[in-house]
Amino acid sequence: MSSVSRQKTFTDAYVRSLSLYVFAAIICGALTGYYFPEIGKKLRTVSYYFFLILEFLIVPVIFIAITYGVSYVFSIQNAFRVIMQMICYFLLITTISIALGFGFGFLLKPGADTGIDITSVGKYVSGSPVIGSGRLLYVNNYMMMLLLSIAGGIVINFFKNKDKVLLFLDNSREVFYKLIKYLYFTLPIIVFCNIAYGISVYGINTLLPLSKLVATVYLACIIFIIGILGTVSYLFKINLWDFLISIKEEIVLVLATSSSKTSFPMIFEKMESQGYNRKILRFVIPLGYNFNLAGACIYLSIACLFLVQLYNIHLDYTDYIWLFTVVSIASKTASGVPGSGFLALVFTLDRFGKIPMSEIALLYSVDRFMNEARAVTNFIGIAIGGAVISKINQKHINI
Repeated sequence: MSSVSRQKTFTDAYVRSLSLYVFAAIICGALTGYYFPEIGKKLRTVSYYFFLILEFLIVPVIFIAITYGVSYVFSIQNAFRVIMQMICYFLLITTISIALGFGFGFLLKPGADTGIDITSVGKYVSGSPVIGSGRLLYVNNYMMMLLLSIAGGIVINFFKNKDKVLLFLDNSREVFYKLIKYLYFTLPIIVFCNIAYGISVYGINTLLPLSKLVATVYLACIIFIIGILGTVSYLFKINLWDFLISIKEEIVLVLATSSSKTSFPMIFEKMESQGYNRKILRFVIPLGYNFNLAGACIYLSIACLFLVQLYNIHLDYTDYIWLFTVVSIASKTASGVPGSGFLALVFTLDRFGKIPMSEIALLYSVDRFMNEARAVTNFIGIAIGGAVISKINQKHINI
């Protein structure tokens, strides 16, 4: 890796203190939700508008990044090889993550002997803010944006003034980055509101029976990061521990917001400052946010097995192959927005067709507590993917 001096990023100064602020916000939010539930229920509006604004800013950034990256990669002499490497890597990692999720689901059986009376949780369905046509419409629009950005990146290569277009995109990206960074100053408030709302609506008594499910997801994600990504990092001579320490500020941002997208603006400058190839990163990382979501794969596979075990449904090996395929497709819709993983689960169950959805809100009650594991695993997997593809090609591409 080229020796490039490490640049100071926005998060270097802010996130050191943010970790403490977020911890305090979690404690205060839990106490507020438990002792003052009526106040906690009203706080959902605050976080709702925060993520609405965040999406308004981040979606254009991702559109620009994908368009820029696709156009940029064609300036690389061996672009086709890089594309094939990326596709193979994404397919391999997502396949392993789904298999790992199934493995932990079969081994730990989070849906067996829960003591849950499923007839008592239907009341939460109507109150679920994620289940709705608006969120489904968002996913459709997001996939449309993805296709348009890829097409735009290809078309730009035919422009005579390609460099001017890329410069405009780069300048536009910087404007959005600055706006997003200032928005992050409100993160402790948002964390407080999220925790207070979750505790006030669902309560400790509802969450405790599902603790085995939450623990299974967290354990599988930890094993994936340490075992699978650790092995991949070792094979490509990347020190996983040093790498994670180098992006610790971005990881804190992901934890604070339960969204892997919140660190999207900063991960480029951080990894570029460490010597990873700019052209590779700007192509691989944006697409990784759509096609390399290991955390979503793990969550979806474990959640599906939880419901299979909860309802005591018998599935044969062909059913599991079909479920594996549906999870693989559905994970591509879990684009890093808080709640999108749960929406991907709804999509999975709807397409699979053999698992009842009548009591799916039971899972929604703890989904926000699994968001962190899902989002952090997504983010670390995406970053490692960019690093690996960059390492493979470092001898062939000038930085």
